[in-house]
Amino acid sequence: MMDRAGQKELIELITSLMQILPQIDWRDDEQSRMVLDILQNADDKCNKDLSAVRYEQYHDMIGTLQQTISETDWAELGNGEMGECRKLCGEILEYVLQLLHSEQEIKREVFFLPYKASMWDSLESVWQAAVADKEHCNAYVVPIPYCDRNPDGSPGEWHCEADLFPEDVPVLDWHDYQLDKLKELQPDAIFIHNPYDDGNSVTSVEGHYYSRELKHATKHLYYIPYYTTSGGMAEGQAMLPAYEHVEAIFVQAKRLVGFFHESIRHKVYPLGSPKFDKVIHLCQNPPELPEGWAEKMKGKKVYFYNTSLGGMLADTEAFLHKMAYVFNTFAGRKDACLLWRPHPLMMSTLKSIRPGAIPAYETLKEFFISHNLGIYDDTPLIETAIAWSDVYIGDTATSVTSLFGVAGKPIFALDNQIHELPGPNDWLGKAFQWFADDCGDWLITWNNCLLHAPNHDYNYEFYCRLHDDQDGDYYNRVIPKGDKLYICPANTQNILVVKDKKIIKTIQLRDEESRGGVFAFSWMIGDIIFLIPIRYPAVVCLDTRDDSIRYIEGIRGFTSMQYNDDWLNGGLCEFKGKLYMSSINNAKQLVITPEPLSVEVLDIEPNHQGGFNALIPDGDYIWMYAAQGQEIWKWKPADNSIQKYCGFPEGFTCHHPGLEYECDIMPLGSTAFTDDYLYIVPSWGNQLLKLNKNSGEISQWEAPFSASHESANGYLHTWGVGGFVWADPKCINKEMEFIHLPTRKLYHVDIEKDIWEEVPITFDAESKLQMEIGFARMSKWFLYGCKENAFNSLKDLLDGTIHGKAFSRKQQLESFADIAANNDGTAGEKIYDFAMERMATT
Repeated sequence: MMDRAGQKELIELITSLMQILPQIDWRDDEQSRMVLDILQNADDKCNKDLSAVRYEQYHDMIGTLQQTISETDWAELGNGEMGECRKLCGEILEYVLQLLHSEQEIKREVFFLPYKASMWDSLESVWQAAVADKEHCNAYVVPIPYCDRNPDGSPGEWHCEADLFPEDVPVLDWHDYQLDKLKELQPDAIFIHNPYDDGNSVTSVEGHYYSRELKHATKHLYYIPYYTTSGGMAEGQAMLPAYEHVEAIFVQAKRLVGFFHESIRHKVYPLGSPKFDKVIHLCQNPPELPEGWAEKMKGKKVYFYNTSLGGMLADTEAFLHKMAYVFNTFAGRKDACLLWRPHPLMMSTLKSIRPGAIPAYETLKEFFISHNLGIYDDTPLIETAIAWSDVYIGDTATSVTSLFGVAGKPIFALDNQIHELPGPNDWLGKAFQWFADDCGDWLITWNNCLLHAPNHDYNYEFYCRLHDDQDGDYYNRVIPKGDKLYICPANTQNILVVKDKKIIKTIQLRDEESRGGVFAFSWMIGDIIFLIPIRYPAVVCLDTRDDSIRYIEGIRGFTSMQYNDDWLNGGLCEFKGKLYMSSINNAKQLVITPEPLSVEVLDIEPNHQGGFNALIPDGDYIWMYAAQGQEIWKWKPADNSIQKYCGFPEGFTCHHPGLEYECDIMPLGSTAFTDDYLYIVPSWGNQLLKLNKNSGEISQWEAPFSASHESANGYLHTWGVGGFVWADPKCINKEMEFIHLPTRKLYHVDIEKDIWEEVPITFDAESKLQMEIGFARMSKWFLYGCKENAFNSLKDLLDGTIHGKAFSRKQQLESFADIAANNDGTAGEKIYDFAMERMATT
């Protein structure tokens, strides 16, 4: 019987000959001789590798073709006869190919190249499908080496986790399957789960296994994400090095396709996730418990505590305080077992990015283990812990929540800023974050409730619900127009029209963005509402006279930009009936005239580096605050004159409000002004400032609050100090107020007399009741669960005293079906079938 290699070589040989046959000039002896030599080579291989009976079939066909070529007087043939002979030669070759294919279907050679044993579940069910298909496929698993990176990016310690893979997975030694060997073997397909190549600051696989190298070792290179999601996807995953080199990217659901960069979306196939397959199968048939687990679990509800890399990196200090709070909450409880599973790369990430936090982290780890607070899970595979756990607690921005979601187990999302039980008024942190209109008559709560103060006195009552989802901050602005309200979006792509406590119309925008952070703000001039974008690629213009939509295109990267993990926006103001929007990158200004709609771009100082994050109109001038550095401009649009002010007080600097690193970004924010002074509240800056308009001196402003955004506790957590609210002239009995976000307090202000009077804010019982959510569908990015807040604490969860809806497994499974294609445990089979079909056609 012909072996696979010989059969493959013959097929490639005959296929190549068929491709060149139409171009052969049979009257050229040299070209004819080349074809005859190829045919003789094919005949020799058949004689060597086939049985005598089978060889005769091939020999007869090849001999007939050789005879036809050598005995035909090609010079004497007309065009019609020449065509007939060419056709006969092609038909003979086609028949030889059919015989070769029928001789024995080629067994495909498929390699799986995992690097972390804990991430093997992202490939496992595809491998299982390949192994099960013994007749058509040979499957090989080669765990490849990887290193931890040092803080300077250089390679640190090297690892190969081949000995950590399940016993039923026969692994091969990577030394025997380095790049040169793979290129020699040319396997039909290679599957990987590492998309970063050399673009990961924490770890790196060995360079020969980067996707840009592996693509030369196979015709079919496939990537399957090592993670799953609960509905969204991190910005940084949109475009990664491997995407350029792989043939296909297999994702868990159709809704994720839009998260990828548009240039590679044609490669993205929503066939499901092998990680879901693993969890579904193991929850139905739990594996044997690791040693020591059964005793600790006996008679207790098991809470899976997940500490993620994202949660740690977002605010390391808060993350560590949260760990201590969780451990203390579980300490001494006889009814609960805490199963703590740190992310497998937690220590590597700490060493590389947050080395200063290692002592505190190790102290907490030692406390957990030495005080026998529960189960410390450092086993390679997460699914065992999921199968035996009853409840998930931890961050939401992690793939583990989706695994619990498809398993139908409760998800309680922790808030890393919360480190104590709530006080009686801490619920205000979720109810009051800023006014939704210019007068303070409307609020939109965290869970998409619209509240109204009908007497214009900051005493709010429930008005209506804007969306059934209980989270997501979908809307942030209310613009009254006649007897209707226009509800403008923040994290969604539609505008609601509300009247008499009901949504009477939904105005759908072009669907452009799959993530949150779509729009920053909305502004109305005359009859036109302008939606100011963050990620959205256009300014949206809504004409309230007929609710028609127009778009101002071509502004992506002009008014907003991504800085590390944050989005920064240029300044915005209305000036003399026009809307001014500043570039975040330079001194260009976008000027929009509402009627008739027109757009002008003014470059007020060409070649200036850096934009402006705040524009404050003042008579004939606009004050402009640099988005980077310490500079204030006073611009007169009428003649484009600019006066610049520098010289900030000693010690002025900026700190990122979450990560707290020092920088010079976004220094200044909200401002009040008089004839003589500007009173400036910082954005990321560390001082309150006062600018003397006459002398130009910038000094510290002694206000009744500090420049810090730190709040009394995590329930009132905010990333800003607050700001002034300049009342619109149509507002009733209102002048200037100030919202102090760390305390959620409102003050009536006479800035010149330095009078600050607190104004009470109250809510009716229905408003508060609407925020006692319990377990429900949360948002497009967190499909079902319960969030820790002032209404439902971690202690409430353990005590069984959740306020709001009780957990419903049925509702959870229905919700998570939207983010899990083939959620019956067959995703791996579907991915394998796709790959085999591709291999068969190329």
